Amino acid sequence: MKIKFVFTLFLFLTMKGVDAQLTLSQARMSYLSLADDKCKALELSKKFDKYPPSDALMKAYYGASLAAAPECLNNPLDKLKYFRRGKQFLDEAVKLDPTQVEIRFLRFATQTKAPSFLGYSGNIDEDKKTIFRFFVSYAKLEDNREMSRQIARFLINSGKLTADEQAGLTAYIN
Repeated sequence: MKIKFVFTLFLFLTMKGVDAQLTLSQARMSYLSLADDKCKALELSKKFDKYPPSDALMKAYYGASLAAAPECLNNPLDKLKYFRRGKQFLDEAVKLDPTQVEIRFLRFATQTKAPSFLGYSGNIDEDKKTIFRFFVSYAKLEDNREMSRQIARFLINSGKLTADEQAGLTAYIN
């Protein structure tokens, strides 16, 4: 009986650990899946709510998920609250690590997708310039290879690039 209790307790604690803080890989996969299901942003933000991130990149993922979550909410005040919190986390992440390509991408993506009446589009050109400035060194890192392809695809499809910028990223993808 005692062994069964200890084993059950062990399983419970182990399972609780599985629900612990998100890894970067999990955050990336969840964020990229938003293209298929916008309501996954609300799920992702709730996961972050349980274990708020402390590093800049994960704060950016938290912010991006909060800013995208309003599509799945009904109450206009809740929608605005989520968006403002997301914006705050994204801007804080940029201040913490201003040259990090992925953080700049998350803010760029959020600003290009945000409705214009929210007035959150003032950093699109700045973020794009930073992304291009540091993209090659970012993309060279093994852990960033797939994410750099996703970033390049998003940028190409954003409608915010010059023909030369598009050509350079298209060459990178291929």
